Amino acid sequence: MTTTDIVPDGLVPADILTAETPVAVYAEIRIRPDRDADFRALIDATVPLVRAEDGHEQYEVHAAKGEPGTYALYERWSSGLALAAHVRQPFMLDYFGRLPEMLAGEFETRWLVPVRIPATGS
Repeated sequence: MTTTDIVPDGLVPADILTAETPVAVYAEIRIRPDRDADFRALIDATVPLVRAEDGHEQYEVHAAKGEPGTYALYERWSSGLALAAHVRQPFMLDYFGRLPEMLAGEFETRWLVPVRIPATGS
């Protein structure tokens, strides 16, 4: 089985996976009410593993206030290559395989790249 067999189609654009600069993603997901406890258990097991990966810079999960079952995820990687290695980890393949049955709606993502602001002289 390959990553493309499990990772949702189009989840990571090719230009992001090959970026030599830091990359980040903001995602919002909605979890079915009857699967919220399962999702939280999956996140509790997955996040420490993600944070131990090479190239990981930040990985956060937040619950949306006043919107049960709605979560925002933010992750930042040192490069697209680090992200590519991340999505191939066995625990992430398990995560991607289990997540669809928990979702109530689409998985929404926004891919982010750094804005290069020129340094100013003092």
